[in-house]
Amino acid sequence: MRWFKLEGVSFTILSDVERDSVLKEWEALISSVRSGVVLARRRIGKFRYGNHDFLVSFADFYLGVINALKTTIPYFRAAETKPPSRPGVRGLAGIKTLYLSDGSYARVLIAYRYPSILPELFLYTLFGDVWEVALVFKTVPRSRALSLVESAIKRKSTIVGPVEVAHEIGALRELGERVLRGSDLVEFYLLVILKAPELRILNEIEERVRTLLKGFGIETDTPPIQRELYEFRLCGILACVEKTYTDTASLKPLFFLVDEEMHDDEGVFLGFSGSGTPVMLDLWSKPNLNFVILGVTGSGKSMSVKLYLKRLKERAEKITYVGVDPESEYTRVAKHIKATPIEISENQELGLDPIRLLQSGYLDMSQVSDILSEIYAVPKKLQGVLRKELFVKGDVVSSIEEFVTTLRDPVLMKLLEGAVAPPDIHVFRGTPPKLSSNVVFGLSNLKSKRLKILTSALISTYAYNTLLTKTPGKSVFFVDEAWLFMETPSILGLFENLARRGRKHGVVFMYVTQRAEDLARSPQGRTILEQSATVLLMRQEPEGRDACKKIYKLSEAEADYLTQAPVGSGILKAGRKRITIQVVPTPEELEVFSTSAR
Repeated sequence: MRWFKLEGVSFTILSDVERDSVLKEWEALISSVRSGVVLARRRIGKFRYGNHDFLVSFADFYLGVINALKTTIPYFRAAETKPPSRPGVRGLAGIKTLYLSDGSYARVLIAYRYPSILPELFLYTLFGDVWEVALVFKTVPRSRALSLVESAIKRKSTIVGPVEVAHEIGALRELGERVLRGSDLVEFYLLVILKAPELRILNEIEERVRTLLKGFGIETDTPPIQRELYEFRLCGILACVEKTYTDTASLKPLFFLVDEEMHDDEGVFLGFSGSGTPVMLDLWSKPNLNFVILGVTGSGKSMSVKLYLKRLKERAEKITYVGVDPESEYTRVAKHIKATPIEISENQELGLDPIRLLQSGYLDMSQVSDILSEIYAVPKKLQGVLRKELFVKGDVVSSIEEFVTTLRDPVLMKLLEGAVAPPDIHVFRGTPPKLSSNVVFGLSNLKSKRLKILTSALISTYAYNTLLTKTPGKSVFFVDEAWLFMETPSILGLFENLARRGRKHGVVFMYVTQRAEDLARSPQGRTILEQSATVLLMRQEPEGRDACKKIYKLSEAEADYLTQAPVGSGILKAGRKRITIQVVPTPEELEVFSTSAR
């Protein structure tokens, strides 16, 4: 038997469309494998962060394929692995109990009677008590499948009386029609494996599990072939227990690859999932490196960023990051996140001349034109003139001051007068700040919103190109209070361009803002939202609820949850997974970082 490790899905908070897609993938897995076992296992462990210990459980998922050729399994990100490590059977402690090599006791229940309708994910409700759940299956050849269904109908037809029999005959005929239309008939066995350190505890667990399954209409038994069941010896199973048949489509309710966890191998600890397991997030393992955090004031989004940066540096000291902080919230705690704070004032010379940035390759011509047009309200009819002037003189003039004085169009020159007068001229004159380590730029001393936007755009471009793309290895660029830029599409476009280029340099782009509907109004903002592999949705106002629901295909319950989510809580979407999360600071972190908010 070849074994594969499968990736679970955070199924409970998926939209209906996404659920249908996952269940079709489950159906395709069973059909393509033909014969094997799908195994889910609960693993108990300890998690420690700082001086705090947490007892948590994890779920692992495996696929065992019988008589498999050397092929790949294209479902649930299957990766070939060693057989799952399980304690061996040391002996029997009674005809229906196994004594295992690790000193524990085990018992295998097998389901033998099912109701006509089962709710989705009913097996997931067992995960708190059971050690393993296994679906042992074998698809039946098409020629034999039809004869089996016909024989079952004939046997049932000889029984006179109960209404239930008529329902069963009707269900069998529907099954036969689905097989005729191409669905595979499957012979399957559902095993529930219990494990405990003492017989008394094992008996208590069995009673709870049987009661729970009976509530779903499922009858179980513990046949006296416990070793064979435990070791998935199919020949023994097929010979000694009652066979159950259905088609692959009807196996959808037995889907149990449910993973309400996120614990990436190289991840940063953020908090706990809805199932109580630690959330370990590795942004570099996701399909792209964009991370959007959305939440109204007081929802906990800035706290989440600070915790992520602090813990990231604890885990990987060599990772570099640069932040643009319009409200100077991060500069106040810079030493705790191991960054150098740089506070910018209105009269400070920054050396961020757009002409020199163009000549150095930090900005392209269209970006310089868009920024100048937006900041200085250049009308559309003159934007072509501005681009032409930049094309002709961009490599010739030495500064924005020289460029403005050489403009031939008097109206355009008049509009750009602000670029050569205080306070803007201070942004352009001088020498750019030296960047040699983690840096956070604080802009709270800039009282003008327009000046904040101009400075943010130019400092972001400069920092990105001089530090992040020239620093080997992983790095992070983040912008907080990004709602400031919602009315300036050129700046949003600049950020979108930085995020897109950052992927090939290993640069994570973190975009922190309040409301999704603001971003969604512009094509550039919508691109940032839709093309971010990782998104943390925290509390939203009712208006933001609908925008989040539409963009991220949330269910009604999820969207409602966002409008009343407690501080620090939200929905984390990362790659194929979507889980609820509670961001958890330690008491020491809470004291340090909440002080900055005051």
